[in-house]
Amino acid sequence: MSIRKDLLQNRYRLRTVLGTGGFSTIYLAIDETTGKEVSVKEFTAEHMDGLATVLRNNAYDIASQSEPQPVPDPSSISGEEKLSRGLMQIRREAQMLDFLKDVHGVPGHIETFQENNTFYLVKEYLEGMTCREYMDRFRGRLPFTLALYIMKGTLEILKETHGRGYIHCDVSPINSFLCRDGGVYLIDWGNAADLHGSMEDHVVRQAVNVRYAAPEQQISGRQLTPATDLYCLCATIYDAICGEPPRQCVERLRGESLVPPSIHVSDLPPFVTDILMKGLSLDPAERQQSAQEILDVIDREVVFSVTPVAGTGNASVSARLVNEKRSPFGFLTSRRIRRPTVL
Repeated sequence: MSIRKDLLQNRYRLRTVLGTGGFSTIYLAIDETTGKEVSVKEFTAEHMDGLATVLRNNAYDIASQSEPQPVPDPSSISGEEKLSRGLMQIRREAQMLDFLKDVHGVPGHIETFQENNTFYLVKEYLEGMTCREYMDRFRGRLPFTLALYIMKGTLEILKETHGRGYIHCDVSPINSFLCRDGGVYLIDWGNAADLHGSMEDHVVRQAVNVRYAAPEQQISGRQLTPATDLYCLCATIYDAICGEPPRQCVERLRGESLVPPSIHVSDLPPFVTDILMKGLSLDPAERQQSAQEILDVIDREVVFSVTPVAGTGNASVSARLVNEKRSPFGFLTSRRIRRPTVL
């Protein structure tokens, strides 16, 4: 894909496309004032010029067709409305990154500006892959110990942000990020909400990923809480471990059952199934009520080890289950003590 080579703000030289989303394209760029790599998010809309290609102009429609959204058909949404939604997300994300700038695991915000008849958000560049990309690397599903490592890191971020009164509202495999050095990040804060504000008119009600969204995100009038993020995270980890997302909550509200993850993964420890099944409860009151509640279980059951890989800038992650037990069928731990995963 060819992109224009001139500088943005006479400072940021675009190098390559990292990814596309419903309202934006993410570039890897060089900050020529510092020589450092940065991430540049460009807002794109169908009626705008700028750097958007035909593919990226249609990204909203593509996303809506592959990921059904509780909104009208995109063709019926005016360009002005798409522009309004996109700008709301760009501005909201910049605001949230500033609010959370000292939280480890939240990307740093450098600046936001307008150019080429569109808007740009410049952030810290993270070297690594999303949970979804790691799943692809492992042919669709992760070793459960690696999935738990990502879950633990994400929970530590949510614990801090929930404590400050903010919920992410869009935890998913494409927004959970694992760096080469072993750091876990939670990216794309454009749908984040203030727990103390009004939820009714929030963009999260217009653009949720129904594969991972909690029922209260899709039903008008329901209050969002930290348990909303925990549902999304448990749905994400279920997908990472099982190779497919859990049955959507709308289908479950109609009577469809949730398949326990142990049906998909025969050697899954019971505590993992317990965490996920509780976290995916349709009633928010029946879920864990805080990130710490799940962290306590993981810390009791698993010991993680992160070791730098000499000369590569990478790290390896290994895990040991604490409460191993023998069974009448033999010692079933050969696949539970995983070999180190090089990131």
